[in-house]
Amino acid sequence: MSLYHETAEFLTAPSKAGGSLKSRIFSKKDLKSQPAQVYALAIESCKWSSILKEVIENADILKLERKVRANNLFLFDTC
Repeated sequence: MSLYHETAEFLTAPSKAGGSLKSRIFSKKDLKSQPAQVYALAIESCKWSSILKEVIENADILKLERKVRANNLFLFDTC
């Protein structure tokens, strides 16, 4: 699960951090997951963001799953 949480941190971080997404991920030394995996997940999430958002909205995941927060599901708007 840390892979998804770590990726979400990079996708929700303000762009003030500076540098490209790739450089921010690979320069962070305290990741539990491999930086290449975090970067791949971030890129694929951004690539498929419109489709993922549509699936999530149509499936009503927020109504069915209480533990899921809305801001985690709509990370795709930031890509």
